[in-house]
Amino acid sequence: MANVVENNSNIEKTKNKYSGMKWCLIHIGNDITYGLAYVAGELLRMNHKIMWLDGDDDIAKLKAKIKDYNPKYICFGPLSTEFSRSIKLVKEFKKVLPSAKSVFGGKHVLAIPDEIKNNDDIDYLVWGPVYQTIDKIIDSPIKTTIKGAPAYPCDMQPALSEYFEQVPRMGRRERKYIMSHFGCVYNCSFCCTSVTRKSYGAKAYKEYWLARRPVENMIEEAKLFLKHPTKEISFEDDDVLYGTHEGADGTEWLEEFTKAWKKEINIPMYANVTPQTVVNATDAALSTLAELADTVTMGVQTTGGDSSKLFNRHFQDESQVIEAVKIMTSYGVKVKLEVIIGLPNIDGLVPDPVTDAIKTIQMCQRISKEAPPDMTWTSCFPLMLYPGTALWDRAKKAGIPLSEACEFEWHSGEGSVKFDKVTMNRIKNMTKMATMFIKYDMSERWMRALMDMNLTNSSSRQLSECQYLESLVFRLGDKIEDEFDDILKDMHFKY
Repeated sequence: MANVVENNSNIEKTKNKYSGMKWCLIHIGNDITYGLAYVAGELLRMNHKIMWLDGDDDIAKLKAKIKDYNPKYICFGPLSTEFSRSIKLVKEFKKVLPSAKSVFGGKHVLAIPDEIKNNDDIDYLVWGPVYQTIDKIIDSPIKTTIKGAPAYPCDMQPALSEYFEQVPRMGRRERKYIMSHFGCVYNCSFCCTSVTRKSYGAKAYKEYWLARRPVENMIEEAKLFLKHPTKEISFEDDDVLYGTHEGADGTEWLEEFTKAWKKEINIPMYANVTPQTVVNATDAALSTLAELADTVTMGVQTTGGDSSKLFNRHFQDESQVIEAVKIMTSYGVKVKLEVIIGLPNIDGLVPDPVTDAIKTIQMCQRISKEAPPDMTWTSCFPLMLYPGTALWDRAKKAGIPLSEACEFEWHSGEGSVKFDKVTMNRIKNMTKMATMFIKYDMSERWMRALMDMNLTNSSSRQLSECQYLESLVFRLGDKIEDEFDDILKDMHFKY
């Protein structure tokens, strides 16, 4: 791919000279493909025709549908965990439709374009926002990389109606997603956010990615959720309390949004916060958030000290997390804690990943004891090292063995670091059982005994399902148990 086309045009709506072309968009996974929905919105804005396919359906049916539709372009926006599956689908689709061109976007593409640009199955790579890149794709020869210009969130709107109709299990999903902005103020070493900031520069990132969408823009999007069996909304901003400290303008925006949401939508919502913003937020912001969300997710990730150095999370320690939990629960808001285990030993910081994981779980046990009963819950995830992130680069330089494909799903318990067989099994089991370890305040001896179990794929899957059910009950109450079997029908748990 010798050519890189920079899309530097002004963000203005213009008449499309290629209206009517057929495009196919591919959904993969259990969660809503929110980024690709924005691609769909841009295509429809420019009067193109679109069709969604569920990439997890039977391959023979998919091939028949795509042959019958005969699209000019097939679009993928895979996460790193979905990239290998996307490539397999392209290969199959081109067997029945060799003339179709594949278009790949998303953060995985942005992270390692030089490593995948020569893949024979990828015809176009798109970096960054899709806004005003469509004509560039059409006008450019294959093997061209197109870099989108920064765009304000208000200039884009996801096309979700067609998506929910054509991928019905996503329309039926009890959880839908919405975002007010697309960036994050933090620079955690395991997160792909840094890739975007590095590619476009800190100034552009702050101006465009951290700009909030107009409230009316979000409410209009959310009205679609009322037409589907939606039980909760995930407010996907990395930190909904960003900019709500004294002297900032985030509180005013949050108050405006909450008022409109309660009036127009009023579907239960949970949001993401960080300990740092909670302890610095104004009382007005905290009380407003309590009106909006019954539950917040608080990314703790790891203990303080050496392991936190790997994650570049110097801004928090356990005492701050405890203070933040106390603040949120004092407003009647439940707190879902999230932690990551299975850390690599770089520079001797984490000599034993299992002991480090136990320390992390014990930290969550202590935090939970500081909160009122049944007001906290914990999810534990294996470390996924995404290409292009600072920690991925650091692990590669240190010679840490990694799963290059990064193809595991969060619920599988499989992480990116290749430990020895015994350690891999222990880390996997701990992700499956961490919620139980914390809920029942299990001792280290109990934890070490249970993590050495040899789980079958069936029992491992059942633990994943139980953990997911617990998380739903925590947010939505016991009534969700009656509907859980139906929810599972639209979920594709590996194990």
